[in-house]
Amino acid sequence: MSDETPPAPSPARTPGTASPGSDIAASLRASRELGPDYDAAIADAIAERLDRAVDERVRSRLAEAGLEAKRPGAPAAPEKPDRQGWTPRMTMGLLAMCFAVPMTAICGSFMGPAGIVLAWAGILICYVISIAGTRR
Repeated sequence: MSDETPPAPSPARTPGTASPGSDIAASLRASRELGPDYDAAIADAIAERLDRAVDERVRSRLAEAGLEAKRPGAPAAPEKPDRQGWTPRMTMGLLAMCFAVPMTAICGSFMGPAGIVLAWAGILICYVISIAGTRR
């Protein structure tokens, strides 16, 4: 066994100047001293400190770029619709395609050409109404 003593802790820093690395090192030392009962609380504290450090860096980089960082409590900007996901427009387009052929055949067999026109007019009206409803 060696008689080495652990290194002395670094001098205390003010909360705004502590680096995330030194905070994590201090938290790990505290975890070893307190034992496994406090691991979850210490992990939460580390995650909170890292979140604050990341938020601070993002704000400073946005300020450097001339963009305003979102302040807590400020109203959120309206989000643009996700163009990659499944949308109501796609659903209505698929339903219109699925019902177009059977409706055309049924209406055409009962009413002739007027039935075909009526069926397609109904499909288009439903599609236009669904698209107009999603733009609000």
